[in-house]
Amino acid sequence: MGVNTFILDRRTATLLIGTSRHAVGTLRRFFKLTELDDERAAELGAAEHITPSPAAALVMDISELPLAGAPDKPVAAHLVLGWDEGRGSVTDFGWDYLPRLGYAVRDQASGNYILHEERAGLLYPIDDQRARELDLLAAGGELVRRGQPRITACRSVKPYITGYAEAECTFDSGAGDRLLVVTAEGQLPPEAWFIGKRPMDVQRYHWNPADLSP
Repeated sequence: MGVNTFILDRRTATLLIGTSRHAVGTLRRFFKLTELDDERAAELGAAEHITPSPAAALVMDISELPLAGAPDKPVAAHLVLGWDEGRGSVTDFGWDYLPRLGYAVRDQASGNYILHEERAGLLYPIDDQRARELDLLAAGGELVRRGQPRITACRSVKPYITGYAEAECTFDSGAGDRLLVVTAEGQLPPEAWFIGKRPMDVQRYHWNPADLSP
């Protein structure tokens, strides 16, 4: 099956979180990375320049999950991801470390989507109080931008295969993973170079003498 790519569309959707309304991005299934040609690559690049960049994005692919109020009747639900400024696409391989904000279920009467929280396989609508508990909304009611986590520690960096290094990192979310970095031959990024960056910021390394400064 492989890894699937989803691209940010120019169409937006209205997402209701408690009593507040928010315009969020929509993500449509795109070609696999192995299927890119020049035209498709250009479309992928153009998605990075969609402005304003949404704070969250709704995956148009459907998951079937039941509502807590009707557990025997699964409904069409859409995963909602926190979104980085300037991001144009995401893969479904761990969804590129983006936080999962919940699932959106379309209200048939209004056509808007209502954000739900999944607990034990059931969907519960998120009210204002729960949205604040989950840190989804700012004090003024704006949707908080929650994209990729920041790297807080890097325990080791070592050569992987030709042209790549592997770094064992910890994120400010408390999770951690091994990240692959494209490098030139003989260039190994120092551990300190990773600190404060997001996984999307460390995909490629070019040596800079300043990286070795204390």
